[in-house]
Amino acid sequence: MTPLRDPRFRLLWSGQALSHIGDAVTPVALALAIVTATGSATDLGLVLAAQSTATVALMLPGGVWADRLPRQRVMLVADLVRGLAHAVMGVGLITGTVGTLHLAALAALSGAASAFFLPATTGLLPATVAPEHLPRANALMAIANRGSTLLGPGIATALALTAGPGWALVLDAATFAVSAVLLSRLRLAPVPPVPHERFGRQLAEGWAELRRHRWYWTNLVGHSLWNLGRCVLITIGPLIAVTGLGGELAWGTIVQGGTVGALCGALLALRARPRRPLLAANLALALGALPFVTLAAGAPALAVAAAYGLMTGGLAFMAPFWETAVQEHIPAEAISRVSAYDWMLSLGLMPLGMALAGPLSSAAGTAPTLYGAAALIALSCLGVLALPDVRRLGRAPAGAQPPGQAPPPGQAPPSGQAPPSGQAPAGTSLGTAPSSSRV
Repeated sequence: MTPLRDPRFRLLWSGQALSHIGDAVTPVALALAIVTATGSATDLGLVLAAQSTATVALMLPGGVWADRLPRQRVMLVADLVRGLAHAVMGVGLITGTVGTLHLAALAALSGAASAFFLPATTGLLPATVAPEHLPRANALMAIANRGSTLLGPGIATALALTAGPGWALVLDAATFAVSAVLLSRLRLAPVPPVPHERFGRQLAEGWAELRRHRWYWTNLVGHSLWNLGRCVLITIGPLIAVTGLGGELAWGTIVQGGTVGALCGALLALRARPRRPLLAANLALALGALPFVTLAAGAPALAVAAAYGLMTGGLAFMAPFWETAVQEHIPAEAISRVSAYDWMLSLGLMPLGMALAGPLSSAAGTAPTLYGAAALIALSCLGVLALPDVRRLGRAPAGAQPPGQAPPPGQAPPSGQAPPSGQAPAGTSLGTAPSSSRV
């Protein structure tokens, strides 16, 4: 049986596909709104850094509460908060009543909600499919993400050139509202209350679990450096495209090329069965250096778009294999806390990168900054492959599950074994799983 034949997974998959359309609209709309209004990459970096800082700062509390509370409830509240923040941003841009500092504050509120949403998503997908279907389910979630966002940059660019970028943010707010409605329809079987350990102890347990897996934490170092390098493209890329490659349409074309590449990478991951998934994933992720090189070399927008497509294609190819490795090797009762450290460490340097990319490019020049970021991305991916733990990690044996993992739908737990503490039995829970990696 394929994952899409399970009605729970179909609901999960459909809701996220719609939400990702709005998510893909927002970065392009914000970039065009700020760069057009101020012409400053530093202002754009400030808004993006505010969002990332809030996410990173609250990620660990978000992970603990996602392991304590029903995860879809955490996600529902987070969707409502993010929808409200994006609606206010959109209306403010339409009416001209928000400035850069207002956008930064609202972006921080949205980022804070994401800090609770993201860890909550990680442990839900394994409860909706049998273990042997995890790779395909993760690949389908990546397709929902990348395929749905195929429309996002085009919608953002079209709205920015006609009605204005504020309407793109209003659209994103509407998709959060729809996601919240779908989450509100989810029902869990009652589970007996369990005592909660102290907050600090739960954090310490999550950290100990992460450190136990060298393949995990070494990849997180690579992901953190990859994201640091990516900040350069996110921050100064729109300014270069708008001022030197043909205006707003040029940046929209580049982002659209990235979306097409991401969909192709996700489709390839659906069919691929590498024996060493993290080896293949890191090689694909190293393609992220290409758009920096083409942009620094002064290539036309179409060439940069093609290179950006290879970057996002490698990311989309990598994501399902990373998610599957985490879900197969990390215990279900600790996965949200471990995932919170994952998100925090992977994204931890992004606020710094976004804040410094603009000033660095002004001081050192755009081309040296872009070439430096390309080198950082390539080395961060290829360097971790020096470790045998990363190169040799394979799929978990057929039928094996991490300690505490819920059994697949329709299968009873072993005699005398209860479902994971604080979670509904498999077959009764439903929610939203991540469809993109931490990078």
